[in-house]
Amino acid sequence: MKILRTYCLKELTVPFMLSIALFTFIFLVGNLVKLADLLVNKGVNFLDIIKILILMLPQIIIFVLPTSALASVLLVFGGFAQNNEITAMKASGINVLKVMLPIMLIASLMSVVVLLFVDQVQPRVRHMYRSMIRDLVVQRPDAYIEAGRFVKVFQGYIIRVQEVEGKQLKGVTIFQPEEGKPTRTIMAERGELVTSPDQKTLSIKLYNGISDEPSPDNPDVLYKLNFDTFELPSMSLSDNPNHQTKRKLKDMSLNELIHILRTMQEYRHNLEIKGWQQSDVQKDVTSLTLECKAEVQSKIAFSFATFSFVLVGLPLAIITRRGEAIVSFVLSMLAVAGYYVLTIAGRSLAIKGVMPAFAALWFPNFILVGLAVFFMFKVIRL
Repeated sequence: MKILRTYCLKELTVPFMLSIALFTFIFLVGNLVKLADLLVNKGVNFLDIIKILILMLPQIIIFVLPTSALASVLLVFGGFAQNNEITAMKASGINVLKVMLPIMLIASLMSVVVLLFVDQVQPRVRHMYRSMIRDLVVQRPDAYIEAGRFVKVFQGYIIRVQEVEGKQLKGVTIFQPEEGKPTRTIMAERGELVTSPDQKTLSIKLYNGISDEPSPDNPDVLYKLNFDTFELPSMSLSDNPNHQTKRKLKDMSLNELIHILRTMQEYRHNLEIKGWQQSDVQKDVTSLTLECKAEVQSKIAFSFATFSFVLVGLPLAIITRRGEAIVSFVLSMLAVAGYYVLTIAGRSLAIKGVMPAFAALWFPNFILVGLAVFFMFKVIRL
C-alpha cells in the first residue's frame, strides 16, 4: 500500500507543477498584454513593470491552486482508470479510497497554507499593488488614460477622452456622479493633464467647453455654463486626505476584520441604548458589519476550494475514465469558473443580508462535498 501511495503522489507531482505554470500564464496573459503596452507605447519604466507583475502573482494564486489541483487529479486518476490500473487495484483487494487518503490529506494541508497566505500575505500585496498603481497614474496619467474608454481610477470622477497625445487631451468628457443628486457633466474640446509638484494629486485644465453647475437657488438643479478655460480641482486617486491609498476590507487580515466586527457590535449596542436603531448611522453600521462578515467567510471558504476540488475530482476521474490533458484542463477551468460565479453571488446575498454570510459563502463548497460523497459511493460500487 505504501509503494502504491508513493507511486500515485509521484505521478501527480509533475502534472500539478505543469498545471500551475500553465494556469498562471492563462490568468496573467491579459495583464501581460497591458503591461507590454505600458512598456512599449507608454514609456513606463521596465522595473515598474516587473514590480507590477510580481505583485500580481500572489493575487491569482488562490485561483491557480484549486484549478491546478483539479486538473492534475483528473489527468492522473483518469489515466489510471482508462488504463485499467484502478481495476487492477480492486482485483488485488486494495481499497481505492485508502489510496486516495494521502492525496486528500495533502490537499487539506494545502488549503490551510492557502488560508494563511490569504490572511497574511495577500492583503499586504493587494494594498502595495493598489498604492503602486495609484502612484504611477499620478506620475504618468497618460499611460492609463486610453482614448475612447471610460476611466474610473480617479476618486469621484469618470473620464472619457477621444484622443490622447502625451498629456494633451482632445474631446474630453467628465462625469461627476453624486448620490442623491444629478450627475454633473463637463465637456471640452481639449484638455491638459497637470501633476502637482509633490506628485500626489492630478488636475486637468480644460479649454473651450461647457459645464454643469449647481443653481444658487436650488443646488439639486444644474444649469449649463460655457467656458474658455476651466481647471478642475485636484483629483486624488483616494479619499484619504493624506493622499495615501485607503485600505479596503480586502486589504485587511482576518484579525483586523474581526476587530472591526467587534467594534461595530459595541457601537451598535450603544446606538440601541440611545434609541437610534432606525438612524442612518445604524444603517451604515449594519452595512459595514454585513460586508465584514462576508469578507471573513469569503477568505476562509475560498481557501478550502483546493480541498473541495480534490475531493470531488478523485472519484470523478475514475468514473469518467478520461486521462486526456485537454479534457482535464477544460473541465477544471469550467468548474472553477462556476465555483467563482457562485461565490460572487453568495457574497452579494451576504452583503445585502438576504442570507447569512457562512451559508452564502460556503454554499459552493457544500455542493462540491455533496458531489464528492455521491461520486465516492459510485466508485465503491464499480
